[in-house]
Amino acid sequence: MKSISFLSWNLNLMENSQAAPVGWRMDQAESLIRERVLSVDPDFVCFQELPGLVPYVETHELIPANTVSHCGNLATLVRRGLLDRVESRAIGRCSVLSAIESAGISIANVHLPSGGHGKAARLAAIERIVSICPTPRLLVIGDTNTRIGETSAIEALGIRGELPPTPTWDSRRNQFRDDGKKYTAYFTRYFHGDGVRVKDVKVFDQYWNLEGARFFLSDHFALAGRAELQ
Repeated sequence: MKSISFLSWNLNLMENSQAAPVGWRMDQAESLIRERVLSVDPDFVCFQELPGLVPYVETHELIPANTVSHCGNLATLVRRGLLDRVESRAIGRCSVLSAIESAGISIANVHLPSGGHGKAARLAAIERIVSICPTPRLLVIGDTNTRIGETSAIEALGIRGELPPTPTWDSRRNQFRDDGKKYTAYFTRYFHGDGVRVKDVKVFDQYWNLEGARFFLSDHFALAGRAELQ
């Protein structure tokens, strides 16, 4: 295995956007989520803020480890045929760590504590992930809730990350709910240790245009990419 592709998506408990069509149902949202996963065809799918159900994708299997974060559930799917190569465990309420020993890499699906006051808790969670990672390579993906100003402190823990090409949160464009301050951020992003190079990163920041409505499925944008193992 020379590379691992991924898709990460915070699904906001699969609640409806204020702009969604009248009568929009959760099973309709699940169908569009499935379409997105099938179109990207990643090795790993990292979901955050699930409402107690995991969207079905026939090409992927659910890793048995899971946890409940400060908001919703985390779940990780892997491409069929990979599950028997993965050893997984939950790390507190913030992460599911999946190790592929044969490839020497672990993938941490994270939903770190939120808010400007949560910096210390976020750093502590990342430090714990780094300290117990069982493989020489590590990739941390998901809703990190980190601010750009936290990057140097995170890098001091031994991992680094580049910003995605565009924001993964934009409440100016994606007015999912009619409240709060309008701003952009890079809450969903990735960090990696030595021996990993992340390429082909894409942010899915386009709305759906269905039933006469233009809307997003979540207040977060999905993020995809490929981790080369060096």
